[in-house]
Amino acid sequence: MYTIKKAAELTGISLSTLRAWERRYGVVSPARSDGRYRLYSDADLRALGIMASLVNEGWSAREAAAETKARVSGPVSRPTAEPQAEVAEPRALPGLDRLIDAVQRLDPAAASDVLDDAFARAGFERVVDDWLMPALVGIGDAWADGRISVAGEHLLSYTVQRRLAAAYEAAGGRANGPVVMLGLPTGARHELGILAFAVAARRAGFTTAYVGADLPHDDWELAVRVRDAAAVVLAVPRPADVAPARQLSERLRASRPELVVFVGGCYQDEVAGDALPLGHGIAAAVERMESHLASATPRRQG
Repeated sequence: MYTIKKAAELTGISLSTLRAWERRYGVVSPARSDGRYRLYSDADLRALGIMASLVNEGWSAREAAAETKARVSGPVSRPTAEPQAEVAEPRALPGLDRLIDAVQRLDPAAASDVLDDAFARAGFERVVDDWLMPALVGIGDAWADGRISVAGEHLLSYTVQRRLAAAYEAAGGRANGPVVMLGLPTGARHELGILAFAVAARRAGFTTAYVGADLPHDDWELAVRVRDAAAVVLAVPRPADVAPARQLSERLRASRPELVVFVGGCYQDEVAGDALPLGHGIAAAVERMESHLASATPRRQG
């Protein structure tokens, strides 16, 4: 077994890229030491080598990841098209090239201009479902392909987070009814999706309490009790977030059986138990949450 530093040295892949290929595309699933450090096997190094070779040949990171998985698990079969996804094809999005250019130049004002144009074209929920989330996938692909830097990706994440936080504050004052708490379990840090959903929920009239990323389970339990929440929404954006989300859901339900636990994000269906998946579009997810809670607790629109 190899540490991540040794794996990077043997494959010629940077540490940040190794982590991203694991997190974004599931190319490898390294074991963990007792101290929670990543440990890579020879099979992991082979998969990473295949992935790196394909990316160097000009394949997109998503395409290369799909081919790598096919090669290590069965016969080689070169894909004829991009893998199917829940979101639109990023490269077809209006403004994506401008956004990538702004991120490459580390220009937050230019990135904000692209966001302004996108949100001016339609309502908040439609823009998030049809443009923002696919655009973030496109930015992730550009980062994995080496077209943008880690600094650029962080700059855009902060720009988007600031925009969503402003929208969340602007939607305040409409709500009346039972409290819905939204955030991520301990260890989960990718919060743009759950913050966008929090905005949509608030715009729909829900009383929301957004508690953010990487919240320890003790603090989740305290927050639910202090705010007398009727429901919580947990985001599960990565495979590593499934177990913490499942543990938190079970813990909250054990201490408060009447609490409704909803889950969203790419890996929501893997949480199972009593947690209720909301699906992958925020507009439909808000309607699903509203319908479920209305049957349990009447809510007045504010």
